[in-house]
Amino acid sequence: SIALWSDQRRLRYRESLREPKLVKPGEIVKCDFNPGLFIARRLMKGSRLRLIVTAVNSIFWQKNYCSSGVVAEETAKDARTCHVQIYHDAEHTSVIQLPVREPATLQQQKN
Repeated sequence: SIALWSDQRRLRYRESLREPKLVKPGEIVKCDFNPGLFIARRLMKGSRLRLIVTAVNSIFWQKNYCSSGVVAEETAKDARTCHVQIYHDAEHTSVIQLPVREPATLQQQKN
């Protein structure tokens, strides 16, 4: 598979990057992702797309210890297990909007 786009989001900052808003256990919240720049790919008719949602555990990103404390002050001692559930049904609809460009004609490609 080929990555077309990625985004990282700490759920407490889903509404504002300045004002954290914690999620209560069992609460269902909406989270919008800003696609920024897509990588251009030609997709053949019948191609399938896969959406991967995962918790990031990488040395390249700040760890999320899920402690609800101040992010910059959290340490491994504060770590808690986090359970993430994605809801996608008639009551909790989802949409993925992809930018689409019509193929250029041969004349347009020469210019």
